Amino acid sequence: MITNDATRTAALLAGDVDFIDQVPTSDLQRLRKDERITLSERTGLRIIFLGLDHMRTDASPFITDNDGKPIPHNPLKDVRVRRALSLAIDRQAIVERIMEGAATPAGQYLPEGIYSHVPDLPAPKADPEAARKLLAEAGFPQGFRIQLNGPNDRYINDARIIQAVGQMWTRIGVRTAVEAQPWTTFIARAGRQEFSAFLVGWGSNPEGSHPLRNLSATYDREKGWGASNRGRYSNPELDRMIDQALTEMDDAKREKILQDAQRLAMEDVAIIPLHIQTNIWAMRQGVVHTPRADELTRAQDIRAAPR
Repeated sequence: MITNDATRTAALLAGDVDFIDQVPTSDLQRLRKDERITLSERTGLRIIFLGLDHMRTDASPFITDNDGKPIPHNPLKDVRVRRALSLAIDRQAIVERIMEGAATPAGQYLPEGIYSHVPDLPAPKADPEAARKLLAEAGFPQGFRIQLNGPNDRYINDARIIQAVGQMWTRIGVRTAVEAQPWTTFIARAGRQEFSAFLVGWGSNPEGSHPLRNLSATYDREKGWGASNRGRYSNPELDRMIDQALTEMDDAKREKILQDAQRLAMEDVAIIPLHIQTNIWAMRQGVVHTPRADELTRAQDIRAAPR
């Protein structure tokens, strides 16, 4: 395994290896211009999103007023605050400037072309003025302070993404401190519901019940629901719709239920979707690859180019 990004790219360019996966976005421009190299790309199934503290009605651990004093009631329980935080984010800028184009702005769990994708649910466009107005309506005309946590070694450009989101939130008055940690430390803390806001990702199966059941269904250990719902979002109506979809055998009817459930989850800002990653492989001349949405790199998908 060549785990270092720069070393992996260097090995390909030097001819030490013929094929690499997880191409670093910082090397994409150089590789695209190199006539010896071909890229293989496909929109993936991994969504990068922000989780929020839905569990606490009283003070949330990393939220204070502008003087640093805890706010007695969790602002994130108000959907207007959640919508404001979502509208503050310029997803297109993150895709272009941080991801180097290797992602698609997201407003839902699944990409276009996948069963139960919602066709009329685009990624929200950044609207800082609307965000400030929503904060004022929710009783925070001067905003508040929050800490945004995330990993620094798990997802593509993860630490840079939370830095960018923090700056965008600060511009609407939600003054944001950012803390990035190694994945093992971060995810253990997220699993204990220690955070107020955090970045995480999810690689879905190509069907809407998978992210809904794992990320947004009410946590229920016995049912196996909400296993990765680390913000502990809970909506009985959404749970009912997921249950209905899981027992509906007609594909068209099930797809409609799943689409409606996703609309409900996004309107209520169960999570804040950021983008869906593009899966990219790079290879030297003489190699052909069939890209997969699920990120798997398999020997049977690689073959010699016809001569």
